Amino acid sequence: MARLYVRYLSILMTLACSHSVQAQEDAADLVFFGAKIYTMDEATPWAEAVAIRGDTIVYVGSNAGVDAFVGPGTQNRDLAGKLLLPGFIDSHMHVGSTLPYLFAASLSPAMTRSEALEAIAQHAQEYPDQDPLIGTGFLGAAFGPEGPTAKDLDSVVSDRAVIIFDEGFHSAWVNTVAMDAVGLTADTPDPKPGAHFYRRYPDGSPTGWLIEGEAFGWVAESLGVIDAEILDRSADEFFASMSAMGITAAFDAGMIEGDGQLFRFMGGRADAGKLPVRIVGSHYVNSERGLLTAMDDLGRLSREYEHEFFDVEVLKVSLDGTVEAQTAYTIDPYLEPPGHRAEPLVPLEKTKEVVAAAAEQKIDVHLHAIGDGAVRMGLDLVEYARSEHPDSTSRFTICHAQVVNPADVPRFGELDVIVQSTPTWYAYDDIALAYLGEERLAHMYPLKSIAAAGGKVTLGSDFPASWIGLDGMNPVFNIEMALTRQPPGDKDYLPQPPVDERINLEQAIRGYTIDGAFQLGLEKEIGSITPGKQADMVVLNKDLFSLDAHGIHETKVVLTMVNGKIVFELP
Repeated sequence: MARLYVRYLSILMTLACSHSVQAQEDAADLVFFGAKIYTMDEATPWAEAVAIRGDTIVYVGSNAGVDAFVGPGTQNRDLAGKLLLPGFIDSHMHVGSTLPYLFAASLSPAMTRSEALEAIAQHAQEYPDQDPLIGTGFLGAAFGPEGPTAKDLDSVVSDRAVIIFDEGFHSAWVNTVAMDAVGLTADTPDPKPGAHFYRRYPDGSPTGWLIEGEAFGWVAESLGVIDAEILDRSADEFFASMSAMGITAAFDAGMIEGDGQLFRFMGGRADAGKLPVRIVGSHYVNSERGLLTAMDDLGRLSREYEHEFFDVEVLKVSLDGTVEAQTAYTIDPYLEPPGHRAEPLVPLEKTKEVVAAAAEQKIDVHLHAIGDGAVRMGLDLVEYARSEHPDSTSRFTICHAQVVNPADVPRFGELDVIVQSTPTWYAYDDIALAYLGEERLAHMYPLKSIAAAGGKVTLGSDFPASWIGLDGMNPVFNIEMALTRQPPGDKDYLPQPPVDERINLEQAIRGYTIDGAFQLGLEKEIGSITPGKQADMVVLNKDLFSLDAHGIHETKVVLTMVNGKIVFELP
């Protein structure tokens, strides 16, 4: 009997040890509990707790249920009712192209001519060795019909070249030294008259305002706007800002500068494990010349950069420019200047050929369209590509969609086209009113109608093309303005028409999470808090669902996690 008892005790101890080992193997590395978790997972929309093992979510559910994943080495974090969301996904920004300009002269679209010149003069004093002197953020319309001129810049900086990019990076402003340095003269032909061109005086000499990329890109390259020595310093600062805003993934809508230097820099960062944000890159095309080699160029980039945190898989084509630069392509002429017609940046037939080729190769396509003519052109391109290759799995996005003719609204759903937009632009647009008139002002950013007709909506910052500085990159600012169509916190400001196109909070969060992941082709990996997905999450100090919409922008990020690692935590 004694032997049986000893044997029975031995079996119990073995089973207990085995259970203990199994429990340790199943234990999570980190558990968040006591949270209000909006998962974006339709199967379990709300939860209290989440368990993470390594880089993966292993449990989402109740506080009681998560106990099964707690072991001796598990870190337990009580979120005390704070809101936990999937990590924010910025569906359109220019990560790489921000870095060369992080220490540039920072202007604002609200600045007058004299204010802009004063800011440039002050920057020149603070950075006496910056050559060329670089700046961003001016608004061409603030300078009147003539626009900004080299003579203006000469009055404050004449000892070195100056190049200043506008708020949307669709035009550049240079001084005389810069034009002399690159050989820009009256004899320099416009790359594409009416689309990529130089503003000129009656005698043909350039004024110093260069419109669209083919006109200013070669100037920027010749002047050497990228300083390799500051890219690392800029990246450390900028990525820290992204993490502090809860951004865990982003679509980079074009690294235009540097003849591939920015791609190499980002690839090197990814290889070194120094990217705290997932970046899906693109090959950017905005001219007929670029279309000729677009597919070969994208193929080369795609093969060269294939990393979990940085790959290049998307074709980006700019169909037009911007309303404020008078290069947005519209169905009807501008009201001001009377009868003005902007031209598309790329020819229709060649663009159809390239977009169809992308569909044939199952490559996603991202189309920049501001004017209603460009939006219609984009939808026509998708319709053609889908008719040519009906079995293609390519995903098509039309970004910005500032003005959409009502007849084109249902086509987003019919053609399965994503509309991507930047809500921090949704302040009453006096420039659009003056240039396009009241009727087209009432056709701006119809996100609610597009969503109601079956189109997916994604949200992003288009940073650094932000009208409100660094706040323009902040998802909570964009979420608020998607709900209000007013400047942050300003209930009395005239809303951007049409007011009934305000979307709700659930739609806005979807646009920054699961639908953003879909646009990036990553919805199986991120975008919702679901077991088996990567642990990309953000904790906010306020419950967005209990706030007045005009107070959402005051919300702070408490913690940001990417791949199970905390990349930001509020001190």
